[in-house]
Amino acid sequence: MLRTSLSIMCLLALTTAATSAPRPRRAEPKPAPRERVQEQDEFRSCDVAVREFVHGRKEAAALVVKEVKADGLRMTLNFIHPYGESGDTPPNLGFTRGESVEDRRKSLNDAKQRIRMLSEAARSGNVWYVIALSNDNPDKENTKRSPISLQADENRGSASAAVFANIENRCVNVQDYKAVPVEGLSRELRALLGEKEPQPTHSGEATAAPPS
Repeated sequence: MLRTSLSIMCLLALTTAATSAPRPRRAEPKPAPRERVQEQDEFRSCDVAVREFVHGRKEAAALVVKEVKADGLRMTLNFIHPYGESGDTPPNLGFTRGESVEDRRKSLNDAKQRIRMLSEAARSGNVWYVIALSNDNPDKENTKRSPISLQADENRGSASAAVFANIENRCVNVQDYKAVPVEGLSRELRALLGEKEPQPTHSGEATAAPPS
């Protein structure tokens, strides 16, 4: 009887010890990493291209193209922005290189389709006319020119421009304008670019010729 009681007591003690022993904590599952949402840039897929074009030049602007005017007969484009227009592009005559009439017609249709895509992109605000001033004027080094004409060149300056389009989430460099005459820009755009208006010259300011 005593042996049976001891056995029961030992069993109860073991059961109590096993129950009171701390159970190992389960490792909680790690939360799934959140996907980083990329912020939509104002220039869409042309975010890098636009900024590379104006890099290092303070007097620059990126203007949203409101309309693309196409001359289907001459195959030229003109990009209309809030401060004026780009001027006609050189005619796109790539379709003339086809060996047969059918090849040339196919290339012509492809060019017209590209114009339609540009027009649609402009209507949705996905085309930009980017212009930047450059004060590098090789005529400044011409010492034979008079101080008055050199001062006029300094005031006038020069510019370059490009047209970029976001089409199907891909940036397309539509056109480059290597030399833009600043005097042909609107006064509002010149002011936006920080271009100084040329000072009027008076005939009385001309230096008199030294006596012989």
